[in-house]
Amino acid sequence: MKKLFYFLFVLANSVAVPCLAQKTETQAKPKAVGLGIEAGVGYNSMQTTLKLNTGEDSSATLNHFWMQPCIRLHYDIVLKKFGSNNYLKLKPFAGYYTFGGKLKPDQNGNTDIFAFSSLELGTGISIDINNKFQITPLIKAQYLLSAKHRYLRISNIPTSDIKTDYQTLAADAGLQFRFKYHHFTVGAEAWLGISNFSKLPNRTSKENNFRLLIGYEF
Repeated sequence: MKKLFYFLFVLANSVAVPCLAQKTETQAKPKAVGLGIEAGVGYNSMQTTLKLNTGEDSSATLNHFWMQPCIRLHYDIVLKKFGSNNYLKLKPFAGYYTFGGKLKPDQNGNTDIFAFSSLELGTGISIDINNKFQITPLIKAQYLLSAKHRYLRISNIPTSDIKTDYQTLAADAGLQFRFKYHHFTVGAEAWLGISNFSKLPNRTSKENNFRLLIGYEF
């Protein structure tokens, strides 16, 4: 997993840094290239599977409605232009997000939340149509900053730190659809966990999330 994280970091910087260093006096940047910021909210779910001594699997899905904010910086880099205003782009990005999951409350309103704060680093290949509509397959590594198990409405049980039970790095694959109007963007994306980020024996934990984002490109 560390190799994946380092690969994404080197890929994003090896392409973005030379493009940022180009002199505008000798070559003007096309409008399709530039720095952007996105912010929004995401819906989280988490699937945990435990292998029992009997050989059977016990699964729990934490998918009750639970939204978390996210923020991200990206840089669109044109790889190839098609026609008058269509592009193939590289999109390295970095951001912050809290993923995890929430159990469905019981009859007394008691529920559990597993919250994992993370830094995200990734990249994608975008198909940009008419410099307005964009479809982007994405991949990212996320570095775990903190991991908490919280109880709601159960006042006598404190929040517990569970970071030692989980991997420092995890990986996701995603797909984004985005619309751009002048400098403003609106996007929707889905992420699927592709790595088990649990350290506990016989346990597999993967997370999924769906996000709505608004942004601005400079």
